[in-house]
Amino acid sequence: MRKKAIEDYSPAHLRKLMNMLAVLYEAFGSISKNLYLVGGLVPDLLVGNKLPYLKEYLGTLDIDLAVKLTVLQKGRYKNFYKILRSMGFEKQKTPDGIDAINHSFIKYEGGGQPIIIDLITDDKLEPRADKLKEISRDVDAVKFRGVYLVFEDFIERKLMHGTATVRIKIPNIIPFLTLKAFAYSDEENRDAKDAYDIWYTIVNFESGPESVEKELMKYRGNKDVKDGFEAIYRYFDNEASMGTKDVADILVKRYGLGRTFADKEIVMPIGQLKKIAGKL
Repeated sequence: MRKKAIEDYSPAHLRKLMNMLAVLYEAFGSISKNLYLVGGLVPDLLVGNKLPYLKEYLGTLDIDLAVKLTVLQKGRYKNFYKILRSMGFEKQKTPDGIDAINHSFIKYEGGGQPIIIDLITDDKLEPRADKLKEISRDVDAVKFRGVYLVFEDFIERKLMHGTATVRIKIPNIIPFLTLKAFAYSDEENRDAKDAYDIWYTIVNFESGPESVEKELMKYRGNKDVKDGFEAIYRYFDNEASMGTKDVADILVKRYGLGRTFADKEIVMPIGQLKKIAGKL
């Protein structure tokens, strides 16, 4: 697990990652059609900040890509690692420095933050018991619950790379929040930034909780979404809840808000969503 400090997040690194994302999609060519951006870069493409006390979106430290796999596309990814290596990426090492990690790639950029790419895919792929799915001989993706939601409900955004335009697929609001809820529920890898992204996207999505509720109603009966949102409600139930405290710490330390005001700004909109959405 990589330790992430709030001080490491910056608008400059966010821009660097966005630029690299455009370069990646162009380099991968037709493969890009099966890549979906997930994780911390999504909020900056999914919503616009409407909160006057936030000078900018907090950002992220890596690029998370969900890979869509089908039987008919066997062999499509055979040059995946070759392309990454041509761009200066290498595989990350295990904590002991001995083995290579086939699902995480890093590119060092002088004295600044390195660029990291992590790959995930849906956990329903066979064999179910395996935690990783082989993409090619040199590349794996971590199997993660609910990724199929992104493949079924996504939005396209355009990014410029020089004079070229690339199309990036990102999850719509409900798949994004569901995946973030599962990520934050992982005690071993829990990160306060996941809680921040949940809150940030809910308050900034279109008209706020009411618009999120409208999208949520499309998923009535979906167990993954139900479990994800029950976790969100639990983590933001009150001022003492874990998610509330994690986000409040960021708002106080990074943006200078008072604790009481921050708690209210966090709990109220998510409580509103819970009230109007009811049970799934």
